Amino acid sequence: MSINKLGKGLVVLASATFLFACAGSDDSSSQDTVPVVQEPTQPTVVTPPPKSPEELAKEANDAARQARTVYFDFDDDTVKAEGRTLLEAHAWFLSKPENAGVVVEVQGHCDERGTPAYNLALGERRAKAVAQILMLNGVQASQIKTVSHGEEKPANPGHDEAAWEENRRGVLVYEG
Repeated sequence: MSINKLGKGLVVLASATFLFACAGSDDSSSQDTVPVVQEPTQPTVVTPPPKSPEELAKEANDAARQARTVYFDFDDDTVKAEGRTLLEAHAWFLSKPENAGVVVEVQGHCDERGTPAYNLALGERRAKAVAQILMLNGVQASQIKTVSHGEEKPANPGHDEAAWEENRRGVLVYEG
């Protein structure tokens, strides 16, 4: 009897295998392909050698010198703290011996409020305040020119507080 049970088991197993095999091979009308997904390769990261403190300071100052405008409060010629930081970066560049021939023009500007004469005088005070900070940080007076444009050259032609804030400024213009 045990052979009979074994025979029946083999017949059932063979039938099941045959059914599974037939089910997978009858796809003549449609062929399903499984796309191969490739993992993205990780880019090779090359780490440059560490920079010296002098190189880091130069890069920071170069980045700061890209900005050339300092802003003022209404009816004021006092340079704000963030303006001082920017001017120190420009002074660092200008005071280097190899840049002794570089000249910067400091332009003072105002918003449209006030008389033209008052705004020209305020623009001059703003330009001189910027020049003073540059000189206190090692720039030679011969490297600095000052000019006031008063309200005549607005950065923003609007007539609201946002425009006026942009127009109350000192601008550094490098010559040459």
